[in-house]
Amino acid sequence: MAGARAIKARIKTTKNIQQITKAMEAVSAVKMRKSEAAALKGRSYALYALQILRKIENSLGDEFKKCSPLFEERTGNKTLLVVISSDKGLAGSFNSNVLRRAGIFAQNNSNISVLTIGKKVRDFFERRNFNIVKSFEGIGDYALLDEVKPISDFIIFQFEEGYFDKIDVIYTNFISALKQEVVHRPLLPLNKETLAQVIENIVPETGRFAELRDSNIGELAEYKFEPSPKAIATKIVPSLVELEVFHSILEANASEHAARMVAMKNASTNAKDMIGKLTIKYNKERQAQITKELIEIVSGKEALAAQES
Repeated sequence: MAGARAIKARIKTTKNIQQITKAMEAVSAVKMRKSEAAALKGRSYALYALQILRKIENSLGDEFKKCSPLFEERTGNKTLLVVISSDKGLAGSFNSNVLRRAGIFAQNNSNISVLTIGKKVRDFFERRNFNIVKSFEGIGDYALLDEVKPISDFIIFQFEEGYFDKIDVIYTNFISALKQEVVHRPLLPLNKETLAQVIENIVPETGRFAELRDSNIGELAEYKFEPSPKAIATKIVPSLVELEVFHSILEANASEHAARMVAMKNASTNAKDMIGKLTIKYNKERQAQITKELIEIVSGKEALAAQES
């Protein structure tokens, strides 16, 4: 009976784990939807800002890129790599995919420094003795613009002051609940085409908000700039960089929750399969024990009958 009791205890433990993984799956699904919605809230602002920037470019012509140092193309190779991971685990391959891409790039390129967002990536680069310029963590399940602003301000400062010639970002882009991909793209100097692609990717390819992918904001009417196109661009450009960083973190948040949801769903399925196998094993153990007890009873009865005769 000791074997049957041990199997029964394992079944009970597995059922408890299954309840936890199911609850985590449900929580992650809700958080994923909220992260998607948070990203979509800023899309209209980003589209308008990008269109205003294009209008200013048309007005300024060749002088456009001189209106902000964030457009400046440099010939040096000092690179700041911004890597976004999560603070927590139990999210399948979410963190390992990002860290693998970041690790390969950092090892194959000289003069690399790292800015980490998330405990997992900070620990990863600390163990490998890379130069970590600054670490941010504790952003939470839903990034807020006020939380992200210190990060974007720091990145802009590092570029404007000439500490780095270019700044790249590696994060996980949310495509759908079942598909996320690691993205490595330039962050600074600012590129309008890259920014337009980021804004387009705010809307997932499939799922609840996919119908918004085809929606767009119409062209703005002609208007005059006050005080001047250059002064307006000076204000708008840092805001767009801030928006890029903000949405990169939101995409990573949504991807983390989606990956955790799938991981917990798989864990629940595996727990269910294990419970089924353990139940069969438990029943076989019980059946063998009962058969053994019946044999002992019959043997004892036959022995008594033989003694009486």
